[in-house]
Amino acid sequence: MSDDTDIEQLALAHRQSGTMLIFTLALIGFLVYATIGSMFGLIALILVFLPIPFCVMIVKGYFQRESWALPWVSVIWTIAIVMCFLLAFIEFSKPLGVEGSTWALIQGMLLLYLCWSMFQRLKLLRHPMFRSWYSGEGPVFNQNTVLQDGEVLATCPHCHSLLAVQPLNISVDEKCPMCNMNLVSNRSAELYSDIPANGEEE
Repeated sequence: MSDDTDIEQLALAHRQSGTMLIFTLALIGFLVYATIGSMFGLIALILVFLPIPFCVMIVKGYFQRESWALPWVSVIWTIAIVMCFLLAFIEFSKPLGVEGSTWALIQGMLLLYLCWSMFQRLKLLRHPMFRSWYSGEGPVFNQNTVLQDGEVLATCPHCHSLLAVQPLNISVDEKCPMCNMNLVSNRSAELYSDIPANGEEE
């Protein structure tokens, strides 16, 4: 895959994640107000509209690839996942058989799916390749990367950090220098008899 293709895919993922963040925040605001609006009235309306200027500033900075915006987007995304999960729990807690319980069940399932989808986007935001492109350094996988004999580029299965490894010499005890987790699982070691399978399973 060429660098130009990598850049296009990263730019597309960036736009999609930004659009999804706007949609998710709007949906959460609507659901929060629908849930507590009848109980708190004006206070609920203020709670929904108060963070809007801050969220707009963060989303705008994210679309413009401002360096300060990415950590904030990750925080907002994490909060959004937690809020969606709580809203799904509220929907599932409604007793069956009462009016609207079927819709509440469907809505709860949709919220859980949204949680899963947002979690996948959150992993994208934390990926070294995306973070490198976002900061303007270009794709991490660069064709000009200098590797020693026998080395290949690979990502850690746990933290996704980019590493230069020697697959023919790697052992099951090898640790990632970033997260200190095993780079090879017992399952992988069993497939290759030359790798001693005495490490911790992935």
